[in-house]
Amino acid sequence: MNLDVNWLQFSGGRLELFFTLVLGLVGLAALLYSLVKIRAGAGQVVEYFIFMALLVASGIGVVYARNLLVIFALWELAAFALWRLVAFYRGEEELGAAVWAWLVNFASAALMLVGLVLILVERGSLSLDVLRGQSLPFWPALLVLVGILAKSATLPLYIWLPRAYRAAPAPVCALLSGVAENIGIILFFKLFILTVRVPDGFMVMVAGLAVVSSLVAGGIALTAGTIRTTLAYSTVSQLGFIFLGLSLTGYYGITAGLLYVAAHAIAKSGLFFATGLIEDSAGHGDLDRLGGAARVSPVLAVAAGMLVFSIVGVPPFLGFFAKLGVIIATVRYSLLLGVGAIVAALFTLLYMARLYTKVFMGAPDPSAEMKPVSGFLVGIVLVLALVSLAAGLAYYLPVKFIEDGMTQALGVL
Repeated sequence: MNLDVNWLQFSGGRLELFFTLVLGLVGLAALLYSLVKIRAGAGQVVEYFIFMALLVASGIGVVYARNLLVIFALWELAAFALWRLVAFYRGEEELGAAVWAWLVNFASAALMLVGLVLILVERGSLSLDVLRGQSLPFWPALLVLVGILAKSATLPLYIWLPRAYRAAPAPVCALLSGVAENIGIILFFKLFILTVRVPDGFMVMVAGLAVVSSLVAGGIALTAGTIRTTLAYSTVSQLGFIFLGLSLTGYYGITAGLLYVAAHAIAKSGLFFATGLIEDSAGHGDLDRLGGAARVSPVLAVAAGMLVFSIVGVPPFLGFFAKLGVIIATVRYSLLLGVGAIVAALFTLLYMARLYTKVFMGAPDPSAEMKPVSGFLVGIVLVLALVSLAAGLAYYLPVKFIEDGMTQALGVL
């Protein structure tokens, strides 16, 4: 057994920088939004910003860590920060959602730890550099995957996410979709794609689970009654697309999957910021009682529409190139999985169109008057929308960056 002397090792290249830019952008936007919107006692506010910084720092730490034990420690720090942030308002609903999120993530992390112990026993090391190129037995790989699926809210372990999104402040929801849930995807990519060889059929299992997760969550989002519930199940569905792309392990799948990480993190966090503004303006998030928000803030309506376009996959937004790449990779791999991916993409179009129409179009509820929204906070949403558009117009730049990063990481793409 190799007890690595340099176990506390962090290193990275272009791919790590790519993830850092994505997580950092979402974290910065959440910080600016929170400085305006988060109000409570001084101690509670200080705690909020400490745990927000801890969540982002833990995610970036996972990006650069080269030892699975260190990654697990950062993984648990992120779960602890998530628990405190979801419970920020301290109400019964918030505390229940936070405890539920903690229990699901803790239980799955315990199974993941068993998997890491088995890897240490079987392969003698938890260093990614030592494990590189080695074959991983099925059960250790599966146990680690359980932890990943829970952290990244994929069927069947997404069950903690809708409650957390209903309870948490809007900027915390943005951090969940743009940072916390990407931690599992980052570990999946670092371990199962860049480092070890997995058993035959393992990636096919992940791909099938990803498609089913996207379809089920997309179907639920179609009937959701609130903005947050729609966005919660939309997140589960879109994370399924990311896992699908990465699990196919080919050029299109990996490149599109990584591009999807950026496209989804930017667009979904922006939509959660917009959600907070709409809820503050209307006093609720009930879709059947909303409408006419475009009259209150045309700029917010335009920015949210741009972010919806990116999630749906409308050119020339970044989400279009990511979604198209995943679908191309899936159809080339399996017609059955490809049909599932296309249907899931159609669900995305339907529930996002429903969401946008109910919130921004039509006539508002005559019994409630929508209040004006903060121009500064609308500006944050608009900046993220413009980033989605600019990254799509110059999509070849992030694609080239990812390609060079894969070449750097593997020696050959």
